[in-house]
Amino acid sequence: MADTPVSLLEDSRFFRWACEHGSRLTLSCERTLIQEGVQTPDLFLLLEGWGQVRTSRTAPAGAGRPGSGPDGADLEAVDLAEIGPGQFVGEMSLLEQRLPVATVVALPGSRWLQLSYAALQAAMAVDPQLAIDVYQVFATKLALQLSRQNAFIHRWPGHDVEPLRKVLLLFGEWNDRDVAWLAEAGHRLEVGAGVTFIAEGHPVDQLYVLLDGEADVVIAQGKSGVLVGSSRRGEVLGEMSFLGGGEEATASVRARQPLQLLAIPKRTVRQQLRADLHFAQRFYRSLAVLLSHRCRDQLLARGMAAQAAALEELDLAMLSSLSAAGRRFEWLCREMAQA
Repeated sequence: MADTPVSLLEDSRFFRWACEHGSRLTLSCERTLIQEGVQTPDLFLLLEGWGQVRTSRTAPAGAGRPGSGPDGADLEAVDLAEIGPGQFVGEMSLLEQRLPVATVVALPGSRWLQLSYAALQAAMAVDPQLAIDVYQVFATKLALQLSRQNAFIHRWPGHDVEPLRKVLLLFGEWNDRDVAWLAEAGHRLEVGAGVTFIAEGHPVDQLYVLLDGEADVVIAQGKSGVLVGSSRRGEVLGEMSFLGGGEEATASVRARQPLQLLAIPKRTVRQQLRADLHFAQRFYRSLAVLLSHRCRDQLLARGMAAQAAALEELDLAMLSSLSAAGRRFEWLCREMAQA
């Protein structure tokens, strides 16, 4: 059986570090730990009790008016999840250096560990194995979060959101040696329009990098499939089953148009992760960042995280890394075209 995020967390250096360095909170009354749209310097790990995660959504015309956003828009609250012992919150803001997309409320009787972002980052800088564990736990948690989000997000109509080029998310985290290794370890694969090359519930023995084209992500719902997202150039596919420890896909991926893919056997990736700790750190961080953006984009596409979206500013530091990320990706595309 695949590790649950809770068991993976409890067996990790991250959990041991958190227990040693975190501040313990025991709450007798309800308390907001993270506020949507308000930068926070901390992670929170729930030891006992329960918490609630909710976000704001732009209210449809004629709906009630429970609140107002920074730009004057009418907002309504949407409950995203209930969280229990062994779960943690706040990692998306840490990974993306962006405002929180949701409010986290600790319920009475709950006990938490409050963890400083700055202290955790300082510890990871001198302990590569801690960094690997942190990013692996983050990525695994976000994969489960996205899978659960997929199951209900289709209740609200949405639109396609592309706030950042996807290539930036992965190739901005990897270095030139990583990309050269991908080119050597993988092989080029062409997929025709309309072909489902990852099938929900079926084994996936490879990771894919989408070199060209677009794909739809679909989950089974009743007798038909529901479109829950899309994938573009520069994204990794098949990573959720890789992180979960099993081999079965959590969603189907279908080519919207002809695709060019780089396919890498999962066993080859796992061998490289064991052989190179620094690669493992960059690899798990890149997946965590990608999954965090997917979770955020899925909410934004349906008018959610409205307060955070209204307050965000253009991140010039992030844009400055676009050139290097784009150069690495285009090099990989040229290498695979000649393969």
